[in-house]
Amino acid sequence: MLRPLFLLLTLLMAWPSLAQSLYGRKKKDIIPLDGQAKRIGWFIGPGLTYTLPPFAESEREQFRSGDTLYRATYDASGRLGLYLEGGLTWFTRDPVIVDYFDAGFAYKNLRGSEAFEGVFQRGDSVATLTGEGDFAERLITFNINANKFIPTWPYQFVQLSLGANVDYRLGQDLAHTGDPLLNAHAFPPDLWAQAHFKVGYGFKLTGHLILIPAIESPIFSFNPADIDFGRMQWFSSTYRPLIFSVRFLFLRARNGFDCPPPSSKRAISSSTSRTAITLSAGTDCCASRARWWSRDHGHCRPSHRHQGGTVRCGCWPARCRGRRRAGRCGRCCS
Repeated sequence: MLRPLFLLLTLLMAWPSLAQSLYGRKKKDIIPLDGQAKRIGWFIGPGLTYTLPPFAESEREQFRSGDTLYRATYDASGRLGLYLEGGLTWFTRDPVIVDYFDAGFAYKNLRGSEAFEGVFQRGDSVATLTGEGDFAERLITFNINANKFIPTWPYQFVQLSLGANVDYRLGQDLAHTGDPLLNAHAFPPDLWAQAHFKVGYGFKLTGHLILIPAIESPIFSFNPADIDFGRMQWFSSTYRPLIFSVRFLFLRARNGFDCPPPSSKRAISSSTSRTAITLSAGTDCCASRARWWSRDHGHCRPSHRHQGGTVRCGCWPARCRGRRRAGRCGRCCS
């Protein structure tokens, strides 16, 4: 499982140089920061957790002293738990590696079970021991992430995230019929810290809302000591806590666009009914106090073409929050 994670990390680092043209063509469709969306947004994400057990039963010799021996086979099983996250996002203006950062809190419920069959031998006497148990953890989590977009189709993208989480135990339920000393039971501490990796696929649903289903896995544990790149022990077995979440990422519209400054190729004049702007073809512009409505920020009607590759556009009013307001919303013609 770790090899695909490292391949994705390599792709994350190499993508800007491999697909710069594709990225530049589609990035504005996802997070339009050039005067349309604020740099700070927010998110909420429900989901499920799953404690991934080993793929095969584990047989170990737990105890040996003289003619006394104890050997057991452990069969671990994962279970689903609840997950809910929320927090703030900060979008970078000129992304090279990172498109946005996020930080937030989450409630995390981890659950799993274990069954075992052991053989206790002393001299010529042999006894068979069996048992089972289950656990449930209730945690509050603080996490931070650096996120990268890889555009695929218009308004769609792959998201790669690298981050860290600190978990604090709110409560714990343990039940096991086996002997904890013979079976060398161990559990995570009340406070643990890990690095994690996340991959998701996003859809821009409206001008204000992005939907990102994702899966997250720990890749290294700082506390407790790391076991197999992020696995953690409950009872006698190790599990990898996975998180399946659906993030609703909300963009915040500006109260007014940040219009590009006038130059030799830009001349801006306004009236009560429309804004006439001379720009290079395809350039987005805004009227005063414009409000962001959706993917289409106005209805444009070209008037005539000037020499030098510029187009004189009539930026006509568009809908602002469901109403028409002359001079409040607009977009330049292509």
